Amino acid sequence: MSEDGRALEAVKFPRYERRGFFLGLKWYQLLIVAGGVAVAIVASASHGPVGLFTTGPIWLALILLGILQYSRVPYPVWAQQIATFFYRAAAGQTRFLAKPEAPRLAGRLALPGGLGSLEIRTTARGECFLVDGHGKEVIAVLRCSTRSFALLDADDKAWAVQAWSRVQAGMAQRQSVARIAIQDYTVPYPSSALWDFYRENALPARDKEDSGWGQRAYEDLLGAAGSAMSHELVVAVVLDTSKARRRIRESGGGVTGLEHVLRLEVDAIRTSLGTHNVKVEEWFGEAGLLAIIRGAFDPALLPAGKAMAATASASSAPAAESTDELMRQGPMGVEEHWTYLRTDSGFHQTFWIAEWPRQKVFPGFLHPLIYVGEFRHTFTEVIRAVPTAEALRDIRSAQEAHETRRRINARFDRPLTREQRAEEEEVTQREEEIVAGHGDVRPASYMTVTATSLEDLARHRQELESAAAGAFVELRLLYGQQWAAFVASAMPLGRGLR
Repeated sequence: MSEDGRALEAVKFPRYERRGFFLGLKWYQLLIVAGGVAVAIVASASHGPVGLFTTGPIWLALILLGILQYSRVPYPVWAQQIATFFYRAAAGQTRFLAKPEAPRLAGRLALPGGLGSLEIRTTARGECFLVDGHGKEVIAVLRCSTRSFALLDADDKAWAVQAWSRVQAGMAQRQSVARIAIQDYTVPYPSSALWDFYRENALPARDKEDSGWGQRAYEDLLGAAGSAMSHELVVAVVLDTSKARRRIRESGGGVTGLEHVLRLEVDAIRTSLGTHNVKVEEWFGEAGLLAIIRGAFDPALLPAGKAMAATASASSAPAAESTDELMRQGPMGVEEHWTYLRTDSGFHQTFWIAEWPRQKVFPGFLHPLIYVGEFRHTFTEVIRAVPTAEALRDIRSAQEAHETRRRINARFDRPLTREQRAEEEEVTQREEEIVAGHGDVRPASYMTVTATSLEDLARHRQELESAAAGAFVELRLLYGQQWAAFVASAMPLGRGLR
């Protein structure tokens, strides 16, 4: 797409690469298969056919374990996930109960697991950021607003697509930024909130006869409205302190230098998003950030609707102060199950977008997924910038794997499949784009649905899967990883699954 001719074009996403060392198998699969073959050879050599038949269940199970897959995931990966989950369950790591009487360090968040090590710091201007000492990262959270992409005309959509590509290219050039996460929080709120806003802002009428027909029609519309959906756009900027060590030291060192470098990166992101017609409303303060975190664990606590903006604004300062202590305590309880997560007042399920559309689609194809149903859900995209040298090394590795596969297929007289040809073409196209000066990023998208009961959660899941089919994407429930997936998707930490 050229800069002068702005035409909205259909795009095609690259396939998820599944290359391995030999015949598409990873190194651990090859080791398991080799172990099964070794057992069969030793048994046959020592006891003959009787030994081979007797040990058949062992070596056959090892070979099948190394070769077979379920949902395009190798069996050894499933075995590792199952073993890890049951180990965590036996060790009591899947259940968290708050202890309000237990002392905690000032500035630390009372959150389960490794999140308890996060420190919250406040800048001189009132903004706050989170410091992850173990991961050597700093997180700043921004509240943004923008026009709906669906309401733009074709030229504006094409311009927005070009601007977003420039935002990602600029991010790839900034080595200090480890990741950015874009989150769309969809929260239903009852029509009573609309009535409250209307009574506060509408001009009062002396009687019903004095009210105009427009006002009466608007009141009838409010009376017929059952509930509405509120969308909040949040961007989390993650700074890698190890890569920014020199800049921090030159800016004064310590918290002062860290704050200065983080503000420069936030301003750069603010400027880049501005070219994309995304306005950064504010850098969240402590009250607003705690409201998001607390609302993720306890959806019924905060007022529905625009809770994040309300807690951060001056007009809602008394309400924020009244719930400040409760929000600082974090969740009262968290219980992780194999397929869902239960918190204070909600049941959550997190999905990963495992496959993007295989056919060409126009920008905005995710609208059916983001605006699905009248229930609480969060769409998150975590974008990690890849340095050019690392991207080229990965491309060379992929090309070598594809060439090895070609030689093996030629040796056994097997043709290449259409899927394998498509993967090779996409690797070549990716190399051409990087050589042309474009940045390389690795996006990962997640979807979290929230309900008040397991029955509602199952119903919401059905609606979500139907919407995913309309958006031509494949959702995959993250079995045994619901806690890590919830942190990646529903909380503004920009972590993703590691």
